[in-house]
Amino acid sequence: MGKIIVTTGQPFTDIDALACAVSYTELLGLEGKEADAVLPGPLNKTVTDKIKRWKLKFKIIPDKNDANYVLVDISEPQYFADFVKEKDIIEIFDHHTGFENYWKEKIGTKAIIEKVGSCATLIWEEFIKRKKEKNISDTNANLLYTAIISNTLNFKASITTSRDKRAFNEIQKYINLPKNWIEIYFEDQEKESLINPRDAILNDTKGMGFEYKIGQLEFWDSKKFVFNHLKEIEEILSSFGNEKWFFTSPSINEGINYLFTKNSEVKILLEKTIGAKFKGDIGTTDKLWLRKEIIQEIKKII
Repeated sequence: MGKIIVTTGQPFTDIDALACAVSYTELLGLEGKEADAVLPGPLNKTVTDKIKRWKLKFKIIPDKNDANYVLVDISEPQYFADFVKEKDIIEIFDHHTGFENYWKEKIGTKAIIEKVGSCATLIWEEFIKRKKEKNISDTNANLLYTAIISNTLNFKASITTSRDKRAFNEIQKYINLPKNWIEIYFEDQEKESLINPRDAILNDTKGMGFEYKIGQLEFWDSKKFVFNHLKEIEEILSSFGNEKWFFTSPSINEGINYLFTKNSEVKILLEKTIGAKFKGDIGTTDKLWLRKEIIQEIKKII
């Protein structure tokens, strides 16, 4: 087998995609395979400045085009990195469902698309399965650990599974992080988003294949951010030319989401799907919701 490129989606790279790509590249290297992590999209706010200072081994563009590809944290073809050739994909790891049958027909058991909270959980399970967990670097253990926390909202999101919790506990043996890292991580996201809130919102807005535009920023305490930046949120989300937009901000410490939209149809939809309660243009939920979970609930009724 020749060169392997481990990559993800094109628009941006979040902590889960980053952790999966660089860690799986390390695993392939431990098995004697030639592999590069290539991440073309900008690192979004889930990759904090502290994390950017870690020894992150990835490239922005591939050295050459004749390679085999491993896709992580993505399985919907329209969002693949531009350089990926579908016929040369040899493995996929994803926790977003919907394309399982499509890929199983193409690559069989090499398509691991399963309902867990974080794709990082699937990558860690590969380290265990292939008996390489003791060889993982501090940096990649730290990344997988952080990705699981981020994607499960500190295990409070309903997509959290026992597999995520088990992986998190197993990885703890290999990390090199402060004891209060979880709080540090979410607070750092908030501090950095406040420096340039417009970029933070813009770099984490998705359509995800249907008519609604959805911005998301999760913080340790998100209430202040939402109420202080309503103007920027509205300007950015309405700039896509779609009236059906909303912003969601999980507040980890409070265990709820704050929602913002000016569209009455969207308010009714969020009330029906996730039990949101609106006072004017601001809504709240009675538990934490990830954007992907909200999208799943919306798709059930539209």
